[in-house]
Amino acid sequence: MKPKTTFQNLSREKQERIIRIAVEEFGNKGFDGASINTMVDRMNIAKGSIFQYFGDKKGLFLFVFNRSVDMVKDYLRTIRDQSADQDIAMRLNKTLTAGIHFITNHPLLYRLYMKVLFDPKAPFRDEILISLRKHSVEYLKSLLENAFSKNELNTNIDMDKAAFVLDAVMDRFLQAHTIRHLDSGLGIFEASTDTTQAWIDEISEMICTGIAKPDILKQNLSEPIQKPFILVLAAVPEELSRLTQMLANHSPSKIGHRNIISGNFDAVPVKILTAGPGMVNTAQSLTAVIENEKPIMIIQTGCAGAFRQSGLKIGDVAIATEETDIHTGLESPDGSHIAGELPFALINTPSKEFKNRYFLNDDLVNHAYQVLLSEKTFQIKKGPFITVSTITTTNLRADTLFNHFKPCMEQMEGAAAAHIAVLYSIPFIEIRSASNFVGERNTASWDLDLAFENSNKAVLKFIQEVTLNT
Repeated sequence: MKPKTTFQNLSREKQERIIRIAVEEFGNKGFDGASINTMVDRMNIAKGSIFQYFGDKKGLFLFVFNRSVDMVKDYLRTIRDQSADQDIAMRLNKTLTAGIHFITNHPLLYRLYMKVLFDPKAPFRDEILISLRKHSVEYLKSLLENAFSKNELNTNIDMDKAAFVLDAVMDRFLQAHTIRHLDSGLGIFEASTDTTQAWIDEISEMICTGIAKPDILKQNLSEPIQKPFILVLAAVPEELSRLTQMLANHSPSKIGHRNIISGNFDAVPVKILTAGPGMVNTAQSLTAVIENEKPIMIIQTGCAGAFRQSGLKIGDVAIATEETDIHTGLESPDGSHIAGELPFALINTPSKEFKNRYFLNDDLVNHAYQVLLSEKTFQIKKGPFITVSTITTTNLRADTLFNHFKPCMEQMEGAAAAHIAVLYSIPFIEIRSASNFVGERNTASWDLDLAFENSNKAVLKFIQEVTLNT
């Protein structure tokens, strides 16, 4: 809240005296206990002046409190900017130290905060505290994101949860330094500079290193806290843009040097992985994610080239019934450039061996097909996909491929994702949208944006209808 012009026209000295006395009165007695009569007597102004300056007692309270908050924000902003090149442990250390210095230099302002924190009758208390906590968490999250960009954090860190923990620990430490009964008899309350700094050093180190040995943490904690989630992957970020925008509670991280975002669609936990184009990138990034935390389902998505003979049009969506890596096999003796079947398996499972062809789960494919049939903005088909390492660029080659494999789509990643899914026994489905036709390249006729939009729309609709079984 801003004061009225009548207050702004006062001299700087008189403004500061009014603010100082108001902070003392509210800080010592709380909102209800503070007396306007006492304040105006000490301010040496008429009682009516308070109402001319601030409207009422609430207006005065909000003004002095918001001004105090602005001072804290400026203080933290300076610390953040001055420590930008330092590591996260030092930046947290300096933030805590700055908090102690602020309390020492402005005890009445911190006392005012504590009155609001513990006084349920303070005006606009919920709004004030929500705003304060939000600012604190955002400030700490900015430090974490900077540290993440410098490769200082664990790759699977959840930024929101980490910022919450930091805020809780640091705010509690500052409270214990100021209020005797909150220090748990540990000697934090009004401790000497050296003792306080020792606490800050150890807290900062503990935050950054943790309290459990890594092997104990992995063995005893990782499994119980894991929740079933769906992993959605595509080659490039643009193929995931709408899904990323729709993801609630999103938290970015890196796994296997790849960008991954965690969050949820409604009640369904989801991780979105930008895997990189081609089979090698797909296999590497997907394996890195699974080895870190195994998903309950994998969805490959993105754009693809449609075969004209399939009946698909640009923007239509197809679901793969099978995936074939057409470049893995025996060289063809007839010069047709269609590889023959390998004489050995790439994967052996108890029930089946896989060479270069992967059949997808019929029940999952049919369920997705039924879910998407109601979508009116695009046509939906199901059929074979082929995965290529060499992009088709002639109509003759496109015809040859269609006559041999009868595919509806060509792309560069699906067989690798299907291979990894089989290896780890994870349900897999592939849903893509046509951005172009396979054959002679005419980029003027492509519609990548429409393909990105429709593939994401289809995946989102499928996820919202799926049931996760642990």
